[in-house]
Amino acid sequence: FYIRLIFFYFSNFFSNLGTPIRAVNTLLQGKLVATGTELARFGINSTIGMAGLFDAAKQFDLSRKDEDTGQTLGVYGLGHGMYVVLPILGPSSARDAVGIVGDMFLDPLSYLPTTEGAMGARAFRSENELSFRFEEYDELTGAAVDPYIAVRDAYLQHREKRVKE
Repeated sequence: FYIRLIFFYFSNFFSNLGTPIRAVNTLLQGKLVATGTELARFGINSTIGMAGLFDAAKQFDLSRKDEDTGQTLGVYGLGHGMYVVLPILGPSSARDAVGIVGDMFLDPLSYLPTTEGAMGARAFRSENELSFRFEEYDELTGAAVDPYIAVRDAYLQHREKRVKE
């Protein structure tokens, strides 16, 4: 129980740290209110939320806007391209793989002083996020005749929905 709680706090911390990615992409998509919300969330969570360990912005009804460069490229009309499964990162598309590179330039972890530190922090963040999704994956693939096709279709449909939002 306590380990899961610690991972939850780290998830909040990394979510707060990802604000530049979400704020820039909401701005590029023309979602000015969402950009303001992200910046307000960052200010509140960085101060009241103790460097983002707590999501204090929820108390102010400020919900996180999950936007990334892959979605921004989709808003500008770029299609998915081929479906790929990236090592460690998991399912993606050609557009979203390019988006991941764009997000890396906006990610504060990219600017840690050592490459080892940046890679270690990214690996920890990825593992932490994945730990919250095991049940979803099991539900999706458990009843599927072909798990690869089930994951591919679910991923592409999910990303298409996020671009349209």
